[in-house]
Amino acid sequence: MRPGDLSLGTAKLDKSWSTLRAHWEAVGHQWRDRVSHDFEQQHLRELEAQIHATLERMRALNDVFSAAQQDCRP
Repeated sequence: MRPGDLSLGTAKLDKSWSTLRAHWEAVGHQWRDRVSHDFEQQHLRELEAQIHATLERMRALNDVFSAAQQDCRP
């Protein structure tokens, strides 16, 4: 991994979020009440939006770092 490369961190965050969603969906087959609904609405939906925004920014920043490294090569 080269300095400034965010692709590994981006991939880990994306995979972790996918794993969390898969576990939540598995739990959702057995836990269907007001508390689970409220938890999803109040926490997971907000977290999902934040994670997607973070992933977009990380990818964009990774592109900037890559372009800067290309520009700085002799």
